[in-house]
Amino acid sequence: MARLFLGNQTVIPLFPEREPDETYNLLTSEASGKESNSKASSIVATLAGDTMDETVLDLWVKAGSDGTSLGGDPLSQQLFMILLLKGADPKCRFNVRTLNEARPPPEFRSVSFLLTFVAGLRRAPALQHGEDVAYSHPDEIVEYIDHVFPAPSLNGDDIEAESATADLFRAFCFFIKDVKKDPKALLSELYRLDQYLTASNHRFLIADELRHIDCRVLPKLHSIRIVTKALKNVEVPVDLHALWRYLDAAYNNDVFRKSCPSDQEIILYWAERSDSTTFPPSKRSQLSRQKPIHTLVVPEGALEDSNNTDE
Repeated sequence: MARLFLGNQTVIPLFPEREPDETYNLLTSEASGKESNSKASSIVATLAGDTMDETVLDLWVKAGSDGTSLGGDPLSQQLFMILLLKGADPKCRFNVRTLNEARPPPEFRSVSFLLTFVAGLRRAPALQHGEDVAYSHPDEIVEYIDHVFPAPSLNGDDIEAESATADLFRAFCFFIKDVKKDPKALLSELYRLDQYLTASNHRFLIADELRHIDCRVLPKLHSIRIVTKALKNVEVPVDLHALWRYLDAAYNNDVFRKSCPSDQEIILYWAERSDSTTFPPSKRSQLSRQKPIHTLVVPEGALEDSNNTDE
């Protein structure tokens, strides 16, 4: 039976159709404290050993403000989504563990001396597979997961889709970090994506099922929707009907819903990375104490264009 563990209090079954020994867990570290802002390093440390087929894979993701819940890092959600999709293969047995980087739990530090020395695993996202493999760069984690669990394949090359999404996140980062004061560049990229989706016949970017590109784009696009409103009072235009249909498809997909952090954690994650003076520490503290909210519905009127087409 597959289960999701949140601290020591909540147990949520996932993949209920599975046999008892085919497990997926979300495990949380109970240490508290602020996450480190140290620069991520691209590393891989691999030792010769037996096959990994029956070894449980451990994915460490950033913890939220309480030290246990899912944090607002879109890279962590991307990898979480990939593992949930790969979980269609019964051989893909994995744990997802939240990590407070300021106080990593003993199990995160208990990799073999050589792996710790070479890889220096100190921050999330990070991947461990038994005691033979450790990765801490997201691209290398994705490559390794695809290598060990090739099915179902999430690959798909589409030059137009790549082009339509290439500069979106960069424009968002520039805007949220006050490199660009005006949202014009970000809005331009949102309209560009909407135009691509308008011409597409697929539910998602390049297919009717989630692919790698969706796992990469959707957590960032959802962050844009939540954070620009909270920190900049700028909303994704409601008339981007194709873009909202894309988000609506994600909001109604179990893989996205199960991996999505709360609005508060997304806002707090980006508030720490922005230069905004409109979000003082007192407001951050207040937000961290609120009951988690997940905005997984589109605004009224956002799907109007699609509804008119169906009539």
